[in-house]
Amino acid sequence: MNSSSARTAYWESIVVVCASLLAAVRLFVQVSHYAVNLFFFDQWDFYSATLFERHSFLEMFRWQFGPHRLGLGSVLSRFLEPHFQWNGRAEAFIATSLITVAALGALYLKIKIWGPLSIWDVAIPLIFFTPAQYESLWVTTDFAHGPLPLLLLVLYCLALTCERAVSRYLLVLIVNFLAIYTGFGLLVGFVTPVWLILEYYAGSSSGSASGLAIIALIVSLLSLASFFVSYKFEVAVDCFSPLPHSPITYATFFLGMLAHNLGARGPQIVSLPLGAAMLAAMILVLVAFARRSRQIETYKARSLVPSVLVTYCLLFCAATAYGRSCLGSHLAFESRYTNYLALGMLGVYFHFYSIVPQKARTILLSVLAMFLVGSIETRPADRYFMEKYHEIKATWRNCYLSTENIGRCNEAVGSPIYPTPERTHLQAKLEYLKQAKQNLYSNSR
Repeated sequence: MNSSSARTAYWESIVVVCASLLAAVRLFVQVSHYAVNLFFFDQWDFYSATLFERHSFLEMFRWQFGPHRLGLGSVLSRFLEPHFQWNGRAEAFIATSLITVAALGALYLKIKIWGPLSIWDVAIPLIFFTPAQYESLWVTTDFAHGPLPLLLLVLYCLALTCERAVSRYLLVLIVNFLAIYTGFGLLVGFVTPVWLILEYYAGSSSGSASGLAIIALIVSLLSLASFFVSYKFEVAVDCFSPLPHSPITYATFFLGMLAHNLGARGPQIVSLPLGAAMLAAMILVLVAFARRSRQIETYKARSLVPSVLVTYCLLFCAATAYGRSCLGSHLAFESRYTNYLALGMLGVYFHFYSIVPQKARTILLSVLAMFLVGSIETRPADRYFMEKYHEIKATWRNCYLSTENIGRCNEAVGSPIYPTPERTHLQAKLEYLKQAKQNLYSNSR
């Protein structure tokens, strides 16, 4: 590399670092502005595993909440949150810190596989620090639903880059096990066996390599099977039916989700074409991987990582469409899906960056960057809900600290902090928090 190219690379790296810092700081500032020290909705349920009831760490790790388990989410809560008196604002900052670590991991992943940072890598902070993820960060914070699965999938991809087979399989299997038990990281448990089968055929010329792949495959299947021990099938919405219904409903919801990270969260005349374009891009990633995997010598992390990320995202979209499309296509744009969709976007970006013809690569990356720049903006609809939930939680908290009357505060605010207080024993939990001086009864607002 000559001196001119070195200077260009240096300044491009500076731009990426500065963009990452600005995007991260902006997100932390939003957390500081909107987060309120009060548990909200699902938190009153899943904190029974760690706060309101006594359980072993194994029980916390395997605690089922809806269709998934809490895994590392409950363990992390149990270790960290007592130091902050289970403060709702502190947990929002912790969740945002997990996103930041995931973004740093993604930048390192890019450097490890594709080399030094380039100006196009501004896409990574734009993907990870979007304000669209507000719900999973400070409205109803759940480490296991969004932040931790995002981080674990990035670590999973980093594990795939290990050169030594033993190290690669060991690290992947560890992360795979943790992800299976942590929220919708569960879906990677279906990806790992497929990858290991490909590994087996890629290493079939070497007896030791194929033997390791078989052992790893068996371990991955046992990890997935262990998830379903004592598992109870629970639906997240009342309207769900296991019998498939309108294909159009599924397709509309599915494409709407894919358009989410492009900022197209609105009329179907906009979201559906953009969702279809994103689906086409993801299919392109998988087709390119399938072609390369025919040649053992080209079966590398450069093509594997984008396909893993895209496959995971498509599985999540398909599962969500199947389980929640009955609620209406408008719910395809929910904030809580953002972290999972970001993984698919990252996979597409990595694939575009790998395209050899420079002209095609530049065009595709330019189009992707244009949409990502738009998605980093806080949309009016998002800002409305940020302010709405902040007002509900802050007003309800102040009301309850003054009156300690759930019904009166629900009426005063016009919205509850939990839909059916009796079902979750809300009054008893609030009294426990008062005695322990936790959450809304701690000194912080």
